Amino acid sequence: MKKILIVDDDDNMREAVKETILRMNVAEVVTAVSGREGYAKATSDIFDLIISDIRMPDIDGISMLEMLKVTGIDIPICFITAFGSVSGAVDALKLGAYDYILKPFPPEVVEELVLRTFELKKLGKAPTSQKKRAIYKSAYMAHLFSIAREVAQSDATILITGESGTGKEVLARFIYENSKRSAAPFIAVNCAAIPDTLLESELFGYEKGAFTGASGRKLGKFEMAAGGVLLLDELGEIPLHLQPKLLRVIQEKEVERLGGEKPKKVDVRILATTNRDLKDMVTEGSFREDLFYRLNVISLELPPLRERKEDLPELVNFFVEKYSETNHRPLKAVSEEALDALKAFDWPGNVRELEHTIERAVVLSKGREITAADLFLHGITVKSFQERNLPLSENPDTGAESVKKSSGDNPSISTIADMERELILKTLKQVSYNRTRAAELLGITVRTLRNKINEYRAAGISIEEG
Repeated sequence: MKKILIVDDDDNMREAVKETILRMNVAEVVTAVSGREGYAKATSDIFDLIISDIRMPDIDGISMLEMLKVTGIDIPICFITAFGSVSGAVDALKLGAYDYILKPFPPEVVEELVLRTFELKKLGKAPTSQKKRAIYKSAYMAHLFSIAREVAQSDATILITGESGTGKEVLARFIYENSKRSAAPFIAVNCAAIPDTLLESELFGYEKGAFTGASGRKLGKFEMAAGGVLLLDELGEIPLHLQPKLLRVIQEKEVERLGGEKPKKVDVRILATTNRDLKDMVTEGSFREDLFYRLNVISLELPPLRERKEDLPELVNFFVEKYSETNHRPLKAVSEEALDALKAFDWPGNVRELEHTIERAVVLSKGREITAADLFLHGITVKSFQERNLPLSENPDTGAESVKKSSGDNPSISTIADMERELILKTLKQVSYNRTRAAELLGITVRTLRNKINEYRAAGISIEEG
């Protein structure tokens, strides 16, 4: 196992990055709450990567980098910075920093950074325990992965289709790991997660002076993936005005940075995923036909989970084991009743929804085994909340009021809003105020959770995050 140091005075950011890396199961994680503490830990232990905020109160990230350079310690350092502070990150690159990432960013950005860093250090193939495992038992999935193993040996472009949450990226990584490029970088770009205004520079890079704030050169994802594989995740979200430039890279195998004077040859194999019907998009004019045919050389379709439920027991066991370990919970069996309930559910969110459901059950289960009641398959409701007898006590840490009476003098009766608030606050505290994890466990979006938190604060309820 490698070791990564995270340095950030923002508790939420520090814990979010830590949790993302721990879920990858590729490295141990050590944290520091200041540049001074980060420097002390970096000089007293051996790390393979440092991820640090730039702006910190005592010693900022750049000063920490300079101090480490003086002591002769050469560790790849990636800085976290806000969009308005890109110039500081560029200055850090000039001093020898490895890279920087812009706030806000999805977990995939951290995952890609970690994998790229280790690959550039020529670690070769990741051990089996580090890979995203393909879990299946059905005949169709066995056939699909058999084909994937065969086409992995070629350099053909592959388009992977399927509903959201079916495991398209897992299949893409499987192809990469079984290809002749597996010792080279695997770079994943979530086209839906990057704003249109930044996507072009992220894909193709830019030269100094290309636009306001571009005070240095930045490599794009195509150049970062040189010799390896570039995954264009959710390809259907690429805006129409960028599609001709993408087509040119695929056709000519060369990329031109923003503000660049001439194109540069790149040797990259492209894999793409989409949950949209690109043929329909071509018909309606939102996706170029020539680009579609360039990408659709080999097409692999992942079926929804509701069509391959024989895979479900294997997946459930895998996720129970995984999240029992990462959440430091005892390993529990899944009751037959719970397994029947899982098989009867349609899973509109596919494997991703199943994964979140099992993690939530692992975290919230109180008995000796995971039961159907622990699954909350139809959402967390007042009835299910009462059936599980979860405590609704006063929380001195948040200043939340104790549960109010909704009618009469019966203290056991509470309003839906009260119970919803108590559950949200309890879950937030349980996951150290990591909003992404809390939203997953609650079965709501991060945006909905954020709106609820703002609503509670407006009502005078103090929520100390971290």
